[in-house]
Amino acid sequence: MSSTHNAKTDLEIVKLAWENMGGTAALWKSFDFRFALVVSLMCWPAWLEPNWWEATISVLPSLLGFTLGGFAIFLGFGSDQFKGLIAREDETKSEYLSVSSAFLFIVAVQVVGLLYAIICKSVWIPTPALLKHISPILHYLNPIAWFIGYYLYVFGIVLSLRAAIRIFRVSRWYNSFLVASSEERDDTQK
Repeated sequence: MSSTHNAKTDLEIVKLAWENMGGTAALWKSFDFRFALVVSLMCWPAWLEPNWWEATISVLPSLLGFTLGGFAIFLGFGSDQFKGLIAREDETKSEYLSVSSAFLFIVAVQVVGLLYAIICKSVWIPTPALLKHISPILHYLNPIAWFIGYYLYVFGIVLSLRAAIRIFRVSRWYNSFLVASSEERDDTQK
């Protein structure tokens, strides 16, 4: 098995997936990123108060299951001949790895969002009287931290749609492959 990359560690594999997706520049330009930002800002009353994490903790596990199920469908989808058609020697140009990279990113955002919410829930307590002198600082820091968590939650939801679109895209590729294979068989039978 040859490869154009020597990615061996988990971190190197994540870096390769990040590069396959276009990196930070592609993320900033993506509709998903911006749409999640707008929705999060519109929902400011939800994340300005404690307990915003309850929705995150109850919703993201189901979305994570959907995403992982979609990834499993993708990996098992189509024949070896079809998979060979969308795979490339240069891993940065492989449609197969491009879709896999997207699923890895979606799963990562959902897992980080879920862990962030769990941590926020675990460490939040009303400001005790002993710490009232730093209360003004917390008054500004809490909303920033809570916005980040709520943004990850919304971004995870938006990316679930991206996962469904990726599955549909692969099914279109497979449909084209099947049509072309059928036409080849018809031509050879004449």
